Parts: sequence; C-alpha cells; structure tokens
Amino acid sequence: MFAAPPGEAVYQKRCAACHEQVTARIPPREALQKMPAARILRALDAGAMMAIAFTIPRDERIAVASWLGTNAQAAGPPAAAFCADRSVKLADTAKSAWNGWSPGSNNARFQTGAAAGLSVDQVRGLKLRWAFGFDGDVTAFAAPTVIDGQVFVGSAAGLIHALRADSGCLQWVFQANGPVRSAIVEVPLGGQHALLFGDMTGWFYAVRAETGTLLWKVQVETHDSTRLTGAPVVYNGTVYVPVSSWEETRATDPEYPCCTFRGSVVALRIRDGMRLWKTYMTSEPKQTGKTAHGTTRFGPSGVGIWSAPTIDPKRGVLYVTTGDNYSPPATDTSDACHRHERRRHGARSFQRAQGLVQTDDDGGHL
Repeated sequence: MFAAPPGEAVYQKRCAACHEQVTARIPPREALQKMPAARILRALDAGAMMAIAFTIPRDERIAVASWLGTNAQAAGPPAAAFCADRSVKLADTAKSAWNGWSPGSNNARFQTGAAAGLSVDQVRGLKLRWAFGFDGDVTAFAAPTVIDGQVFVGSAAGLIHALRADSGCLQWVFQANGPVRSAIVEVPLGGQHALLFGDMTGWFYAVRAETGTLLWKVQVETHDSTRLTGAPVVYNGTVYVPVSSWEETRATDPEYPCCTFRGSVVALRIRDGMRLWKTYMTSEPKQTGKTAHGTTRFGPSGVGIWSAPTIDPKRGVLYVTTGDNYSPPATDTSDACHRHERRRHGARSFQRAQGLVQTDDDGGHL
C-alpha cells in the first residue's frame, strides 16, 4: 500500500472546498479543530460524512482526523446510563437466547413460539419498555445478541455495549478499532464466556462477556477497504469469519487502482485467536492494463462474503454466499454461484479447521 499523505494535504484535497465555506450547514475548520480526532474519524467511518468519505482510503481518513482534531478522548456514555449493579452473569446453557445472527446452527433465523415465549395474538399487545440511544451515532446497524436477561450489541462508534434486557442500563462498554456492524456470538470459554465479533476495519475480537476485557484480537485482513459485516459462526472450538469489503466504491475515483481486495473465510481457534486457515474466494489479482486516465487496473478481485456462513456438521461442510467481482475477469465463485464447488472444497477446508488436515489454503476456493 502507498503511504498516506500528511493530514493537511488530505484536507486541502478532499475537505477544504466544503469546510472553508461560510454556511450554517457545514462546520468550518475552526469548529472541527475543537473536536476530538476520534469523533471526526467516527463521522468519516460510519457517521454523517460516510457517504462523502467512502472513496477515501482509511489511512487518509485517520491522517486528516488526527491533523484536524484534538487528542482529547471522545466522551463515553454518561454515568447515569450505567446500572447500579454492573455484574454480568451467564449460564452455560441459556433458557432463552438469540445468539449471533441466527439462534440455530442451521442459520434459519427462526425463533419458535416456545423459545420466544410469545404467541402471534400477543404481539399486538406489546408496548415500548425502554429505548437506548447510541450517543453521537447517526445509524444503528448491528443486530443485538440476547441471552436470557442480557443484551450485547455493537455500534457505529465501535463500542460494544452490555445491557440488562429488563431495563436497558449499561454494565460495561468495550471500544473496538472500528465500527461494529455484525452480530456478536457468545461462547463458553475457560469457565466464563467470550464474545466474538469483527469490526469494519478487518479486526476480529474475543472479549470477556462478564467484564468487557479484551482476550485477544486478530487482524484477519489487512486490505484497507475491508469490512467484516457477516456474523461469525462457531463449531467445536473454531470460529469462522466471513470477510467482505467496499473497495468497488473506490472505482468512482479515476485515480484509484481498482481493484485488489479478495473475499475470504478465516478460521480462528477460539481459545487464543490462532489462525487455522484462510481461504480466498478468487485468485491473486494481477495487473490487467490501464484506464483512460492512465491508472493501473487489477483483476480478478472482489467476491466478498457479506453474510454469516452456514455449517453442516453431519457432512463436514461450510456453506457461504458470495458477492460480485469488483473488476474483470469474472470468476466462477462470484455472485453466490457454483454450489457444488463450495460443497466439495468447503468440506476440505472444514476438515482443516477440525485438525484433520494441517495444510493452509491461501489461494483456493471454498
């Protein structure tokens, strides 16, 4: 990757045309210089400026936010938002749970009436009990995980919140490196419990559910347009992480060399975050020519995995659905096609994750 230019240069190129104006709708540079850099970066990553900043490489977003903003810490939730008793207690076997993207390993996203404790006729009688606001965010895009009387949910600010289901009061918060859009998966670990989730900068985390303390974190993909949007799935001590990105939106910039991202599935050992294998959805991009502007083109690329995988333990198969290619040539693995290919190679990769095959797959297809 190319080194990011200084923050002032990024500002002059990308921001000055708007923020040097005198208008009530746009904060001037003097106002931005009084804000914490973390707050400015949040606005660029997943806030009010996301629609403008999505074509800007993240290292440039970090550079301009650091140049403009102060070193002050962004204010967290107020003390009044926290419970008097902040303890989190989870049973190894929950009485009721919506854990991760789907409550069952078949990924059906179906909750039975018995599990919900709610009939169709009772739905019309439901009333709002409490509401929780994500301070400073303009969007709420993470699915909550609910386990007995406990709620865990991420946010555009990258904060993981532990809340009581009956009142909405906070027990703890954990700050991730970037926005957290995917659902959180809870698993028993070492006599307590771990929360597994990814952020929209390519980092994946295990956090102690009882306290919000970090157990480990791993950068599963270093491409700066990476987004971990699909929820992870777990099986037999392994967590499977789908990897996607928004790189194709960068193609609107004629100076951007599109495209080099490759979607993948990454298998990590839950107890320590060790990578067991990583399978890309397409072969490594190579230079394919230049655009009319003289910008280098690369391909194949893309084929991100935006949703949670599905595990079939009986057959030893991991199923995934895939997105489009970002640049030519088109590949057989894009657009969720070739199911039989995913079954055959997925079984092989699934066996690797269980320790049956020790080789690492860095260029195959799932």
